[in-house]
Amino acid sequence: MLISIFKNTLMAVAAVIIFCSPAYGAVIPPKSVKKCQKCHGKDLSGKRKNPSILNLEYDVIYASLTTKIPKKMKRTAEKLTEQQKKEIAEYIFHLTGPNSNSESR
Repeated sequence: MLISIFKNTLMAVAAVIIFCSPAYGAVIPPKSVKKCQKCHGKDLSGKRKNPSILNLEYDVIYASLTTKIPKKMKRTAEKLTEQQKKEIAEYIFHLTGPNSNSESR
C-alpha cells in the first residue's frame, strides 16, 4: 500500500513538472512582474485608472519600460534591471498565446 501511495505521488509530481514546463507552453512569471500587478491588476487586465497591458507586442511593452516610459511608471521602471525589463516584456507578450501576436520571441 505504501508503495502504491508513493507511485501515485511521484506520478503527480512528474505531471506537474512536465506540464508546467516552458516546453509545454507554460509561462512562469518573473518575480519582477509583481511590480506591474500592483497598478495593472493581478491578471494585468487593468485596474482603476491603469490600462490593461495584455495583448501588447513585445516591443511596445519593452519600450514602456525603457525608452517611452509613461510618467506614472518612471520610478518603478528605473529600479528594474535590463534583464528584468526583458523578462517582464517577454512574459506579458506570451500571456495571450502565440496565435494572438504576429511573431514569437
